[in-house]
Amino acid sequence: MTIEFIKNEEWFTFLDGEGNKVERKTEIRFDPLTGESSRLVFDPGLVPTPPDYTEAAEQTSGKNCPFCSENILKMTPLFPKEITDEGRIFYGDAIVFPNLFPYSKHNGVVVFSGQHYVRLEEFTTSMIKDAFMAAQKYIEKVIETDNKAKCISINWNYLPYSGGSILHPHLHVIISDSPTNYQANVFEKVNDFKQETGLEYFSELYRKEKETAERWIGEKGSVAWLHAFSPKSHNDFIGIFTKSATLLDITEQNWTDFAEGLKSIFAALSEQGYASFNMSMALSTNETNSDPIHVRLIPRLTIGNLGTSDISYFQALHQEYLSYKAPEKVAKLARRLF
Repeated sequence: MTIEFIKNEEWFTFLDGEGNKVERKTEIRFDPLTGESSRLVFDPGLVPTPPDYTEAAEQTSGKNCPFCSENILKMTPLFPKEITDEGRIFYGDAIVFPNLFPYSKHNGVVVFSGQHYVRLEEFTTSMIKDAFMAAQKYIEKVIETDNKAKCISINWNYLPYSGGSILHPHLHVIISDSPTNYQANVFEKVNDFKQETGLEYFSELYRKEKETAERWIGEKGSVAWLHAFSPKSHNDFIGIFTKSATLLDITEQNWTDFAEGLKSIFAALSEQGYASFNMSMALSTNETNSDPIHVRLIPRLTIGNLGTSDISYFQALHQEYLSYKAPEKVAKLARRLF
């Protein structure tokens, strides 16, 4: 087993209104780890218009937001004593508390800071680093008290297009007995790759993508960034913690490296007109695991003048991802901004 970048081309031929022949290509790409396919489809010139939430921020901030400074210690719930005597976890300006509507047996919400509406370009290195450090401290507390909860992820819905229901920036930390489909599939395939090759998949992906430089973006310290060969959206950025295989390996400096790289990814999103995204980081606490931690980030947007969702039957029901943008072109753009 080796890392292979496999793609097939399909051509659709038709006539335009004046009888001229038109050929349009669909490129079907296969994920080198899982074998799942995604499709690069004809780009009609997609240029999203980033939404401006200034007015919405004024209406939802302060007394109307449970995450704003004047409310957060009054309106958010408390963890039990075995997690923290203080009821919440604090790191810098970040605060962690329980999710009122949990997705798993352990679900912490991490609020970044007191600033209610933070545009992509306004995120600072310390703001991002503190939030993820706070998330890590919560995870460490949970795994000390619950040895069955081993399926961990840190997740970020940024702005309403992503499914975020509150404008104020925040993360979701999910710690469960059961993996998500993505976690189960990827961890199984990573283990298969290790069994067959003796190598760590994401270490090899890092090495190969850096060597070929087609989808390579860059690295800040211990965290490297590249674009997925078989993308799950119009952009699909992968961050690899090259020196961290488990949560316990991640240091404050690693989070700083991650934050600095993430700001460059934000710049690449902004240049393309994207303002919203989903991000997820799958984590392990298994000390025998040696494959680097990775994170994925995809933009969220609406298409056309009707506010049409970027997710249709292809993604939702066929579980087949679509992209208007070629990964190599996106990587070239992001590399310039890194």
